Amino acid sequence: MLPMINKYNIKTMYSIQGKSLREIARETGHTFRTVKKYALTEDFSDKIIRRPGVSSLDPFKETINQWLISDLGSPRKQRHTAKKVFERLCEEFSDTFNISYCD
Repeated sequence: MLPMINKYNIKTMYSIQGKSLREIARETGHTFRTVKKYALTEDFSDKIIRRPGVSSLDPFKETINQWLISDLGSPRKQRHTAKKVFERLCEEFSDTFNISYCD
């Protein structure tokens, strides 16, 4: 990804100075595709598109939430950790729970 100043430089060379895309690519040392991308771009704001995904834990979230809510009254050392939650899910839902644990 180019710094903003380089993007505007390419845009200025193309729009105001009237240079060709190939000429800009030679002068700046960027590839033709990169020069074309930024020369023809109207808006330089970085837009991150996030797709809402379905989590593998969605079917188990209600159960996990109940465990954690019931832990609020327990001493800190006896509460569920992430590893304990994982192990308990493996035990109680062994037929449907097929998620691996990464530490």
